[in-house]
Amino acid sequence: MTLTGCKDEQPPPPQKVAPLEPIPAPAGLLAEVFVPNPDEAWAKARAAVGGPALFLPSNAGNLAVTLLGLPLAVSAEIDGNLPLVGALVERTGGGRPRSAMGIHVRDAGKVEGLLVKGENARFQIRVDEKTSITLLEPKDGGARAMAIGLLGNYLLFAQDAADLLDVGPYVVRTLPSAKMPKADVSFELPREALGGPIEKGLRSSWESLRPRPRPGATAEGGKAPTPVPSPLNGLVDALLGILVELDHARITLDFDDRAAHLRLLGTPREGSVGASNIAAMTVGDPRRLLELPADTDLAIYLQDSAKSRTADAKKYADALIAAMGKDVPEEDRAALSAALVALAEGRGDSFTAGASLLSTGPAIYARSEVANEGKLDEALGNLLGLAKRKSFSSWLGQNEIEVSTGKTVLENLPGDIRRIRLARVEGKDDKGKASKDRKDKSGKDTPAPSLEGVPSTIDVLYMLGKEGLVLAAGYDAKAAFRTVLESPGKENLSGRAEAKSAVAAVGDKTAFVAFVDPLRLLNRRAGKADLGPSAPVVFALGKGGEGVGANDPWMRLDVANLAIQELVKRRGAL
Repeated sequence: MTLTGCKDEQPPPPQKVAPLEPIPAPAGLLAEVFVPNPDEAWAKARAAVGGPALFLPSNAGNLAVTLLGLPLAVSAEIDGNLPLVGALVERTGGGRPRSAMGIHVRDAGKVEGLLVKGENARFQIRVDEKTSITLLEPKDGGARAMAIGLLGNYLLFAQDAADLLDVGPYVVRTLPSAKMPKADVSFELPREALGGPIEKGLRSSWESLRPRPRPGATAEGGKAPTPVPSPLNGLVDALLGILVELDHARITLDFDDRAAHLRLLGTPREGSVGASNIAAMTVGDPRRLLELPADTDLAIYLQDSAKSRTADAKKYADALIAAMGKDVPEEDRAALSAALVALAEGRGDSFTAGASLLSTGPAIYARSEVANEGKLDEALGNLLGLAKRKSFSSWLGQNEIEVSTGKTVLENLPGDIRRIRLARVEGKDDKGKASKDRKDKSGKDTPAPSLEGVPSTIDVLYMLGKEGLVLAAGYDAKAAFRTVLESPGKENLSGRAEAKSAVAAVGDKTAFVAFVDPLRLLNRRAGKADLGPSAPVVFALGKGGEGVGANDPWMRLDVANLAIQELVKRRGAL
């Protein structure tokens, strides 16, 4: 006995509709959205996310009718093998962008019939004369979470009817005939948007996240102190500076059986300052990261030139002087600037650093190429010597820090190992007396609050030699130093297959890499002995490489599927 309807039946071919005349982009266009094959893209994304996503419909048609609240019968008319297209447009006055998306249907007339005919039909139609969009509105006049309509062979949906009518015509009339990208999902960003609303929005968001002075800190006159410069601030400001001068940018999202890959590829505007800055950018091979200790769960790689380091050093000197919040003798200003510039010139172009929770406690470590060992050695000595000058020692005292230097010895490790000791002390004013915020109501000095589990002194060890500059710090600085010094020839990150492939995939045209293994961090935090498999997240920045121009900048973010799945399960654990 056979059951009718159980065979794999081919869906009917799409109904041919006369092509619609393309129209210009709406004013304030922020991005065009392309999903060449919605069924494939959703299947990959669903598998990558796993967990709760596996309870959602398995194809784009069923997913669309579920999210839009349409009868299941409509899903058979949605063609998940033809592109889904959309557009985002700036909203006058700011706020949430206006947007509309369109998914291809085989027979728009049949979709309309399924929605508006029959006893149980829940929709009625209203044709907008200006756009020719057939709006599908609830019969009972109630509100819907999404506005929907039909134009040509596309089912349109938007946040509200106004957005549908304003943005929808461009989505259906123009985008389906555009050159379709190959990525699972693509966003095309025009020049006007990059240098306008996108830059403004990103800068506003970054200002709300930018590292700032600690709460309650004040400088002379009760003003908030100038923050000590942060490398993260400099990196983000540089990225925004490049973004605003791009002629065009494309953001893509791809999924495979190992990770999700987010990319941004830009085309610099000829003759712009941004193009010059990109041309001056130096790039290298980030696989040096793999020489860091095997226990590394956080790491960065930086490739830069002596020219850029020197320029940054001068900015750091000015910002640090400003952060001290008082008059600093000209001699001390010059000494700080000279030491930082010499440090920048003496260091090499490649720098890596990492962090981990060793059995002895937290540890950070770094390795750097050295361009001029003698100059770097002298610069480090001069920089540390500043702590003995009154202006600097007074400022350090106000920040409850005392700095001393010396040497140390590690068993079976030859070489001159230098030690910098950072001690937490009671805050003092510029006269060496306890700071006002360290006095109780009666005016008596009060000790600095203790931080449970944190030692009162932290050592930083470093050595200059054939290995370049090697540096380590932590609760047990000697253990951290030995680990990073020996890691290139012993156990290191290259022994973790997932980490190795993730870093290698970035390519050898890279200026910056940030690496984190969130699952291992979570398991360490939970005190688990078995840290589980490596599931890296890698952010990288560079220029050139396979398939792009030599001076075309790019950014990428690769997130292991396992990290996505575990972080979805552990929402709120971070």
